[in-house]
Amino acid sequence: MSVVREVDAVSLYVPDLVTAVRFYGSLGFTSQGGEASGVGSSARLVLPGVSTALALHDDARRQFVHVTLGVSALGEAYRALSLDPRVRWLELPHVEGGSREATLSGPDGNVLVLREHTP
Repeated sequence: MSVVREVDAVSLYVPDLVTAVRFYGSLGFTSQGGEASGVGSSARLVLPGVSTALALHDDARRQFVHVTLGVSALGEAYRALSLDPRVRWLELPHVEGGSREATLSGPDGNVLVLREHTP
């Protein structure tokens, strides 16, 4: 079971595609393939039962600032990701508006916001 329930953004630049695919795999994503072109390589990752994909690419001309991932249990996601020494927490879990959020920098340097909507 994945701790992530939805992807709000679509594409991320990563300097090391293999490492990035492995990291996002640890979050519950699975690969649906990829491609190589003259400007870099890409991988398409999906979550079970979710139609939106996370596209990773190593084309430095298309860098994105962050992606927001909806999680069903922020505390569980925080504990699991805290075991990875490559994860750096920028904001610990806190309440933001009507949601609980935490912000991290993954091993690829991208910033992820984990968001759990509260009732």
